[in-house]
Amino acid sequence: MKKILYTLTALVLLAGFCSTLSCSKDGYNDIAPGTGTGGSLARFTITGNYLYAVDHNALKTYRMGTGGSLEHVSTVILGEDIETIYPYQNKLFIGSRQAMYIYKLNNPELPEFEQQASHVRACDPVVAKDDYAYVTVRSGATCGGTINALFVYRVDNLYSPQMVSTTSLSNPQGLGIKDNTLYVCDGAMGLRIFNVSDPSDARMTGTRAGYSFYDCIPYEDVLICMVEGGMVLYDISDATDPVFVAQTF
Repeated sequence: MKKILYTLTALVLLAGFCSTLSCSKDGYNDIAPGTGTGGSLARFTITGNYLYAVDHNALKTYRMGTGGSLEHVSTVILGEDIETIYPYQNKLFIGSRQAMYIYKLNNPELPEFEQQASHVRACDPVVAKDDYAYVTVRSGATCGGTINALFVYRVDNLYSPQMVSTTSLSNPQGLGIKDNTLYVCDGAMGLRIFNVSDPSDARMTGTRAGYSFYDCIPYEDVLICMVEGGMVLYDISDATDPVFVAQTF
């Protein structure tokens, strides 16, 4: 219970920080706010001593100092319709309505373009693990496009990302990963649970229903889910079997 209270407090602080940075997420239908650090629908993330934030067409880097100070150190123009940002190892995965962009952080103050994977026009949250990146695309008036699916890319060769699998879904949005379990928020159809021990053969193993799911953040043994009207927490000490803990609306 103490861990859950700490998690809720952190989320409140992140929500305020996100508001300050104007990192609201297009395509949410004004239901859920940007989810902050770790969420696949987030517009900012923290890696080391740097905060990276994306707006409609740019990636901005801030150096974090003592006492909560932020110093803007660079701006990189990315292109149009930038949606999301997600860190993994020494890279940033940036989702747009046209492509997934990969930026390396050899110089953390000036991210450098590495590669992109183009696909259908849609909103695309991204998470990554090992040599694979997981991307959701969805249709809708805001995002455009007609496909609702989970795409899995092999990205060990960043100069030639390869799509290795596609899974059709209803209205996929945010996603998160813990160990070999991938969680995909499929709107009103529920929280989809995938076994990705073999990423090229991602298999759905279960669903948690009862809410409209928009984004999720695995935090240690807690899965924090943004749903219509509020937030739901699951115990994921067994990552493959999320157990309901609490809700707040």
